[in-house]
Amino acid sequence: MEDSWKDKISTPALLVYYDIMKENIEKMAKFAKENNVKLRPHVKTHKCPIIGKMQLEAGAKGICVARVGEAEVFAENGFNDILIANEVVNLTQIKRLVELNKTSLVRVCVDSEQNVLDLNKIASKNGVNLEILIEVDIGLGRNGVKPGEPALKLANLILKQPNLKLVGLQGYEGHLTSVIDPELRKTQTEECLRLLVDTRDLLNNNGFDIKYLTASNTVTYKFSAKYNGITELQPGTYIFNDEHYYRVSPEFDIGATVLGTVTNNPGKRLYTVDAGLKATTNDNGNPTFKNYPKCKIRVMTEEHSIFRTGPKDNFKIGQRVELYPSHICTTVNLYDFFTIIKNNEIFDKWEILARGKNY
Repeated sequence: MEDSWKDKISTPALLVYYDIMKENIEKMAKFAKENNVKLRPHVKTHKCPIIGKMQLEAGAKGICVARVGEAEVFAENGFNDILIANEVVNLTQIKRLVELNKTSLVRVCVDSEQNVLDLNKIASKNGVNLEILIEVDIGLGRNGVKPGEPALKLANLILKQPNLKLVGLQGYEGHLTSVIDPELRKTQTEECLRLLVDTRDLLNNNGFDIKYLTASNTVTYKFSAKYNGITELQPGTYIFNDEHYYRVSPEFDIGATVLGTVTNNPGKRLYTVDAGLKATTNDNGNPTFKNYPKCKIRVMTEEHSIFRTGPKDNFKIGQRVELYPSHICTTVNLYDFFTIIKNNEIFDKWEILARGKNY
């Protein structure tokens, strides 16, 4: 049987199709090079140093992480140009960030005066200089100082801190990830990035020399790269893509699936699969079925999902099925390893070493 390798895998399992992943890596790296912007992929999507090294080998400048715990894992595995694309406010975590900078370059974002003061105090006590970026809120409304004068005020405070060096600005247009229409998404992306570039200009007109502007994601990268002033892209999901992002960025094939086993047939055209909320998240909607577009999940519980088949679909107990996660980042965080599939067979298992390092 063509897919007999599936019978050798305990389910639920997280599969990665090596060739699709590699093509996605190369496609994004090629795009960044052709558009003369640096690529800093966000590894919170895969949390796997093996994959991060593949991205560096393809041309990425460095990596982004979301948490100090992730930075620690990647630093321990030889990564030396890391941006925590987030604020580190907890004092215990700041101490760990400072320790990391004794052996690796780990930058961090700031968006509040108190955080600036705390970072400088702890860095000073440990004899460490930190490179930081100001995060500017360009529309998401989650993190970031407001553009313009509030950012300038924060920059002036940073200037007074002997152990902090302001090296750039970060913006994140994450609220645009569901904008399907490409022209509307382009217009709205440019509106967001204008706030970031205008803030850079304000700072530079007041004595600063900011050149480093980092932004973007998997569905806005192509617009961000062409916007004058943006120097770096931070996409993450493109590595595997998922059901949600694929509808917006279909140029990246879906390279990761959750493999499950059909365990029951509780009613007409109703089946149960052993992949529930502990196997794939549904924060961006329910997962969909690979090769069975008419199947729809009705209910997801901890260990199981009940789905309704299409009129012509046939299933049997013990059959393996693959699900496309709606949000791959949160799904990856449920697993200890990827099962890598290459040439239609099991190629390897790769540990997800930063899994659960959300602290």
